[in-house]
Amino acid sequence: MSLSMSQKRLSRLLLYVLGAIVIFLVLWPLPYARPTMRRESGEPRIHLDDIRNKTLGVQKIFAINLPSRPDKRDNLILSSSVSDFHIDWINGVTPEELNPKSYPYNWNYDHKATEYAARRAHVNAMQRIVNDRLGSAIVMEDDVDWDVTIKTQLQSYALAVRALQGADQKTTVSPYGDGWDILWLGHCGVICRTEEPFFLSPNDPTVLPPHHFLPYWRDPPPMEIPPHTRLACGVSDAICSIVYAVSYHGAQKILSALSVNPGSLQEQIDIGAQFDVALGRMCGNGYLRCFTVYPSLTGGYQPAGPFSKASDIHDESQDVHPASSNGVMYSTMLNINRILAGDDKVVSTWEDAPLPIVNPANLSMVGGAIHMLGQDGLNMLAAVSP
Repeated sequence: MSLSMSQKRLSRLLLYVLGAIVIFLVLWPLPYARPTMRRESGEPRIHLDDIRNKTLGVQKIFAINLPSRPDKRDNLILSSSVSDFHIDWINGVTPEELNPKSYPYNWNYDHKATEYAARRAHVNAMQRIVNDRLGSAIVMEDDVDWDVTIKTQLQSYALAVRALQGADQKTTVSPYGDGWDILWLGHCGVICRTEEPFFLSPNDPTVLPPHHFLPYWRDPPPMEIPPHTRLACGVSDAICSIVYAVSYHGAQKILSALSVNPGSLQEQIDIGAQFDVALGRMCGNGYLRCFTVYPSLTGGYQPAGPFSKASDIHDESQDVHPASSNGVMYSTMLNINRILAGDDKVVSTWEDAPLPIVNPANLSMVGGAIHMLGQDGLNMLAAVSP
């Protein structure tokens, strides 16, 4: 009898516990009903250290790669491993995979079919971010190269872009601040919003000499930029979606503008173009709030072999060339073997670099100052220390 009563008490207790769990789950906001952004507990702090995690301070890093190009995937898996961050994958798209009915009505058919396929792959990345409720993500193309100091560089950039958002002393969900849709990190040309403040970070040893800049397809910023100084600014236009970070809300807006409801914006912004061109126009129009960096924070890598290996969109020649990198001072791809051999020093991409050989551990985050462009030149508004 005693055993039977104990069993009944245990059964009632289990029912109470299960009931409490059900009530908790009903009342608690569902995790898929909002982006999965996490606030830190404890003392308020600036989250710049979070940039040194496995996803560079965002929730996921995606690379767009055609399954038929495992060689490019090899490059990114190896280089991200030595840089200590993790990449997830978005499959690239070929024109043959696309149903003609999937093209938006405003697509400009003067462009190549491969260019629309590339745009569709980026839109698929936006779809993934929205579907998975990611607070933010980095999207990169598979021929990218970055500096061996990429985490330190991103901390310096975060310091700058936080200041431009007025968030430099605030606790925010993202280490890059919360007032952005796009952070355009890798490009081949930008136009800054010169009517807004911008940020100059001097004495950055990873900034290339100007004669080694990428072949930019936009005029340089109109303000004078001292040597070894990197600029952060709002975006009026940009081109080449080599690497960019996008917020959850930004991904929603891009998905709407380029696929779900392109008609509502077409009269304001000509977005029937390649992904990077359309993105630059949405930044310039103010539909998206975008920040960038000049010179570009990332560059490109070409493995040894014919130039035709480089692009999956455009036709290139069959001329053979050695492995090369452009746009970064201390190329991760060109220093791979030194890093794997345990060498604590890396070499610059060019012999005329101010520091041709350097220990990356000795390069630290740099600060700078907010400036405004006036009729009498640059006016400093506030200094920001790391």
